[in-house]
Amino acid sequence: MITDADVKKLKKTFATKIELQLLGGKLGKLNKRIDLLDKKLDSTTIELLRFIGEVKDEIIKEFHYFRSEFNDFRVEMRDINSTHQSSLDNHEVRIAHLEYNKM
Repeated sequence: MITDADVKKLKKTFATKIELQLLGGKLGKLNKRIDLLDKKLDSTTIELLRFIGEVKDEIIKEFHYFRSEFNDFRVEMRDINSTHQSSLDNHEVRIAHLEYNKM
């Protein structure tokens, strides 16, 4: 026969029906919270990806603008250098002519 002492030992070892029902209720609430957090995380991730895409587009636009400005500057510097080079060439010819006439 099973005594009251045996029942107490079994209750300490195994969960009772009431304890399992309470645990099931707590697990159900936990699952709902996890689902809610998962949905929030998904929406936050989507917003973050959109933001990254927008920032990337802005960075690319600025990079293209910078590149075009740099190319314009390069062309302008080539023109200035060629102008100065022709002036230097002209001065060298004049100096050579003066030196030749001195002799």
